[in-house]
Amino acid sequence: MTTTLAKEMGALVVFAEHRYFGISFPFDRSVALTKGYNQYLTVENTMMDYVELIKFIKEDYNCEDRAVIAFGGSYGGMLAAWLRMKYPATFQGALAASAPILYFKNAPSTREDAFSDVATKDFADVYPVH
Repeated sequence: MTTTLAKEMGALVVFAEHRYFGISFPFDRSVALTKGYNQYLTVENTMMDYVELIKFIKEDYNCEDRAVIAFGGSYGGMLAAWLRMKYPATFQGALAASAPILYFKNAPSTREDAFSDVATKDFADVYPVH
């Protein structure tokens, strides 16, 4: 993605740092993840960070007319899918790998053991028992 596809498509690839991780702590690291300080560590705030980052990049690179594709795997994939759903004017596409966006405890649309079933089947397909 960062070499072949980006070069082929003339794309800029940006890896954004999630708030409260890396060096992006809004408070001192020793207290940032404790009660009272972690109130800004929400999916909604994280998605808005990415919307604002895209606005800044588009202005800074003079590319307001370019499409943005969000991508990620697992939690990052969930964010990519949610960004596309919630902010379609900002994110024109999303690639969400291994993103169980509908799999939450007590979700009416998903059986509790659905993920285990899929993972077990995948493993069995690769390593069949003889």
